[in-house]
Amino acid sequence: MKKTRVFAGLMLVFAAVLPALAGCGARETSAAAMWNGTMDTLASGRIVVSNPATGMWDEATAWSVVEELRIGTLDDIGPDMFGRVTDLEVDAWGRFWVFEGQAQELRVFDRDGAHVRTIGREGGGPGEFARVIGISWAPDGNLWTVDPSNARISIIDTAGTYVGSHGTVGGWMIVPWPGGVDTEGRFWNFAPDMSSADPNIVMIAYDDDLNPLDTVQVPEYPGEREVFELRNESSHMITGVPFTPSLEWRFDPRGYMWFMLTGDYSITQLSLEGDTLRTITREFEPLPVTQADIDSAMTGFEWFIRNGGKVDPSRIPGTKPATEEFLFDDEGNIWVLPVTSRAEEGRVVDIFDPEGRYMGQIQLPFQLSTNPPPVFRDGYIYAVTEDELEVPYIVRARIEKPM
Repeated sequence: MKKTRVFAGLMLVFAAVLPALAGCGARETSAAAMWNGTMDTLASGRIVVSNPATGMWDEATAWSVVEELRIGTLDDIGPDMFGRVTDLEVDAWGRFWVFEGQAQELRVFDRDGAHVRTIGREGGGPGEFARVIGISWAPDGNLWTVDPSNARISIIDTAGTYVGSHGTVGGWMIVPWPGGVDTEGRFWNFAPDMSSADPNIVMIAYDDDLNPLDTVQVPEYPGEREVFELRNESSHMITGVPFTPSLEWRFDPRGYMWFMLTGDYSITQLSLEGDTLRTITREFEPLPVTQADIDSAMTGFEWFIRNGGKVDPSRIPGTKPATEEFLFDDEGNIWVLPVTSRAEEGRVVDIFDPEGRYMGQIQLPFQLSTNPPPVFRDGYIYAVTEDELEVPYIVRARIEKPM
């Protein structure tokens, strides 16, 4: 097992980018004629991509997304009625594998949305689930279900048969689950790093027998997080200050880690050896935090205040973060969910190509959930959405890309 690698330079990445450009950098020529950004290579080898607020798409080249199929119901009780979708996968036949979190069971639907079978039930026995947080097609070709409450990964074959399990670290949970399988066939899962008094999260690569192969430590937000705290003899509760920036991170199955600072629209790519490879920024206009925003946020603290917590509205910043979350499709394009000022029927998404050039913005025909994250496969997006009553549905939508 390799030594744990730590991204020690992350706190310096974002502050050092712009000053460094003045002293070292070879300007690269963009291959996209309509792109008005810049791509510079620093002496360290880091590529810095600076995007304007406007992308390079026009009406003829802009992508669109068309919903083709929706699975779910509000009125009928059956396998297509979901309470909470924990995770979603799609197999080579286009079948949907949906883990239903309230029932703790795995439901399979064919490519036309018809229910095929339901697998497992809540419990601790073989083939039963306690609290699954993620599912993934593993190196052995089977579906692995990550179940920390049972301290194991249960293995389900493509026929829906329980074939065994692997023991794993129990108790620790991250939702949405950040793991998966990389292009080398290694299975990645998270675990606490207990080597320090204040445990951090590490990502560990395993082979198909769950033998550890490699470890990468995940850094935390570079700076002090703004939180409201409640401490007493029996508990310690922490809740974030609304509209303060955060650091969002994702494991990239191509062999990278990515981090996004939501406050300044900055995305950074790192190798698994800890080297900073690329930083992507986009110009944006900060949106103000209105009094209506503050009033709405304060209603969410009622439980905290009832338990004795103190909430100071003056600590809420005057502007909102630029972004909320980001994703990758199977071609390496980056899908960023920006903070917007308007209420949309479908989610607005900023799209960047694999090099980091801002292509443009699309509006999905549905609200997109990133918990669980969607699956991108061969020009389609498979995702969870919710209606106005917060009832979950599964959608399949076609990504149309004009030639």
